[in-house]
Amino acid sequence: MMLRIFGCLLVVQGLASPQPNPPTWPSSVRVFGVEDPVGMIQSAVNEAYRINGGQSPSDHGQFSSERFAFLFKPGHYNVEVPVGYYTQVAGLGDSPTDVVFTSSKGVYAEESSRSISPGSLDTFWRAAEGFQTDADFPWIIGQRGGMIWAVSQGANLRRAVVTNNLFLYEFRPIEKAADFASGGFLGNVLVKGTADSGSQQQFLTRNSEVGSWASGVWNMVFVGTAGAPASHCGANPSLCTHPYTTVEAAPVIAEKPFIAIDAAGKYTLNVPS
Repeated sequence: MMLRIFGCLLVVQGLASPQPNPPTWPSSVRVFGVEDPVGMIQSAVNEAYRINGGQSPSDHGQFSSERFAFLFKPGHYNVEVPVGYYTQVAGLGDSPTDVVFTSSKGVYAEESSRSISPGSLDTFWRAAEGFQTDADFPWIIGQRGGMIWAVSQGANLRRAVVTNNLFLYEFRPIEKAADFASGGFLGNVLVKGTADSGSQQQFLTRNSEVGSWASGVWNMVFVGTAGAPASHCGANPSLCTHPYTTVEAAPVIAEKPFIAIDAAGKYTLNVPS
């Protein structure tokens, strides 16, 4: 059940004035539709990543003053969307399955440093929500492919459907080691394959569903998550056990609102109840 708010009011010194719908977006916000050329969309997201992402130098964009938001109208998109610092990617459908990324990598976040340390330890301040990804890229050789979201704090993934695997860390094949990663958040995410936390030190997954969960270092926390492993205190690599804290349900939820667009091009702010 959702509360829909059409448009909004701006209150200044006690006077209310209606805001336009569609909004007048700032230059930092781009809205894409299936009618837009794939090359134009790809060029826009690549340019943002050039400014606020990549690994050369390490943690490139960490202290950038630039901000980016990419909003996708319902439809299918064969584009690769790397998510760098201070960047948000959001689908504008009522349901995550209204916006589908069909490319090999889809929406993804790689570690900000090509090294075991810091690896993903500084991969902060980015977000993605409201879409389905059919990504099948083989991030780890020998494993079924999927989406990568190798981040640390301040980098949430919400309201998403991952049709293959979800990798929450990056693996270094030459050294045969997983690069460091430290924390993150999944909310209302369906992973049909395996969610592999690998070298993640801690992670919170709330009101989600996973086909299975693999690995973990210090503390993986699950709240109201179907398919989560049973609670286990401490890790024992020889027994392949990991530190899991699993809570059956969240007693109270104040869910994040999201924006959607209707067939007439009008935007609504949707507040889940």
